Amino acid sequence: MSTDALGPMETMSLADQAYRRLRDAIREGALRPGEKITERDLASRLGVSPTPVREALRQLVHEKVVERVGPRALRIADHSSAARSEIVEAEVRLSALMARLAARNASAEQLTDLVSLLARTDRMVVGIEETVAEQGPEADVADRLTAVFRNLRLFHHQVEACVGNPVLTGLLGQARAFSDEERLDLTMRLAPERAETFRARYREHRQILDALLERDEDRAEELAARHHRAALVQLSSS
Repeated sequence: MSTDALGPMETMSLADQAYRRLRDAIREGALRPGEKITERDLASRLGVSPTPVREALRQLVHEKVVERVGPRALRIADHSSAARSEIVEAEVRLSALMARLAARNASAEQLTDLVSLLARTDRMVVGIEETVAEQGPEADVADRLTAVFRNLRLFHHQVEACVGNPVLTGLLGQARAFSDEERLDLTMRLAPERAETFRARYREHRQILDALLERDEDRAEELAARHHRAALVQLSSS
């Protein structure tokens, strides 16, 4: 793909825009694995000052998408398929551990919040299905689907918060194969063609919640491992 994909941006939330544009360019091949990059060159191509690019690169380095190879030298990370598979496995195992510990440590208030969150999300899903039933598969429900997926990411983050262990939370944050925004982008792209798969995965959130409510640590860990592995493998192969 031509590097012309890195064109000038709008002027709002420049750091966030820079992050998203660079993430897209890496995923689409405009910035290739192993390619050396500089803040100044990227800023010029994006039509912004170096400051927002610097902030975006800081996040990409944290996510292991970009590597710092010197005081001013950076390059796009070149993860082998084996390395990517290992990163996915690390996230799956940590997410499963967090679910186990959440079943053990969650307060009554935290569990109530999770119940309320899924109840709200269920109502959103019912509304989407009713609209599609009335208007057909071409119904414009993208914004509401986005809201559903954001709620589901919030659900997982709230499960992690139930653990109350900032060290484990930090480790999981570093091990994530995809940022929340990248997961959302990929999920929205895949959802129309894999609707039944996503419906089944949606129901898994209720199963995980039931395990937490029952304080069933083994079940919570097993369900979370299966859920996160299926999601990450699908996103990784897209």
